[in-house]
Amino acid sequence: MAKFTDIMLLQQPQQHALVIERQGDMATFGKLIADGFAEISAYLKEEGELPSDIPCVEYPAFNEMTENNIRMVITFYTSKPFTGKGDIQSIIIPERKVIACLYKGSYEEQARLYNEMMEWIKENGFEGTGSSIEHYYTAPEVPQEEQITRIIISLC
Repeated sequence: MAKFTDIMLLQQPQQHALVIERQGDMATFGKLIADGFAEISAYLKEEGELPSDIPCVEYPAFNEMTENNIRMVITFYTSKPFTGKGDIQSIIIPERKVIACLYKGSYEEQARLYNEMMEWIKENGFEGTGSSIEHYYTAPEVPQEEQITRIIISLC
């Protein structure tokens, strides 16, 4: 595991987003994300718009996930609200406190960083919401040890 940054406490502003909710398992996980990214990207292109940040995936109950049950919210932040289309919903993410860390390495090794972040939350007197967000900075075909991910855990 290689952290690029220390664990940081941040205040995120309210954000507009386009989201698609999906549920799957380890076998379908990657395809669900790729298809969701493609679907939202196509919608934004139809609207003549760009996302306001890199795409991400929220795991609303990351501590309850199993290999056979992965609930995810595929997310593109936007600069304004949209009407949505089909499975794509336009939402407003409220202002929130989070902790964040930039990580380089395989997805399998991220569990150690998640544990370290949960320990940080306890040691600093916070409580997590159970929700995490992963921003993927590298494409899936990049070797696992070179994957760059920003991990965010929402706080109460």
